[in-house]
Amino acid sequence: MRLFCIPLFSNKTAFYCQHILTRQSYLAKITSYTAKKWESLKDVKKSRWKVRLYVIGQQLLDKTDYQESFLKGVPIMERKVELRSKELIPFIYPSTVTSSNEAAMSLDQLVTNRLPYHRKYMIYSALWVPLACCFTIVPIIPNIPLFYNLFRLYSHYKAYKGAQHLRYILDTSRLSPTDSDVLNKIYSSTKIKTQIIDENLIDSIAKAFDDTPGLATEIKRARQQILEKIKKKNEEMNKSGEVNKHRIHVKAAETGIKKE
Repeated sequence: MRLFCIPLFSNKTAFYCQHILTRQSYLAKITSYTAKKWESLKDVKKSRWKVRLYVIGQQLLDKTDYQESFLKGVPIMERKVELRSKELIPFIYPSTVTSSNEAAMSLDQLVTNRLPYHRKYMIYSALWVPLACCFTIVPIIPNIPLFYNLFRLYSHYKAYKGAQHLRYILDTSRLSPTDSDVLNKIYSSTKIKTQIIDENLIDSIAKAFDDTPGLATEIKRARQQILEKIKKKNEEMNKSGEVNKHRIHVKAAETGIKKE
């Protein structure tokens, strides 16, 4: 297992976890089976409403917070194995962009914030499951509310367990910050303080680490979500500016009326 710290823009950082499963749990097998069934929905020859359902579902998946996606990728801690193990976990980062302390502090803050968040929504999702079971839907159409709640329950559970594992690693000082010459070279052509990294650079990072499965997909998702947040914030600021101008005009008009 190793962790990647990928700075995206100014103080925005994404993380990625790469690990190899030594054995598949029953939960992992069920998840794999469900994933295959889900992918089968996109076959247009079967049913157009299933394809439509698949497209909508994929859009919802893309909306999943990138920090949650990262935590879900962290393997669930096997307590007995972890207690016996003293293996250090490589934490790969570019020193030309961020220091080891800053990278570690960002990870620690993420874990601290996300542990109570995912615990709370894991409980909420579990409470909604019995209610979702009561939905009466035409037999040929699946109980979408139930499936969605089960998905969110599983998602929050995985993210919560991933955060727990990272908290244990941080608390036991098993995180090993590792400066990467490869990342430093890739980041040398970017101005991270003033512009967000582009997708080509993300592809270069994934390729440099032997096409690490999932890294490009997860980091691109994080990039897109950050861009959307920046765009939304700019729109709100512009709207706020227009409102303020309107208020100034109204105030001036009111002043003129009083003088008359």
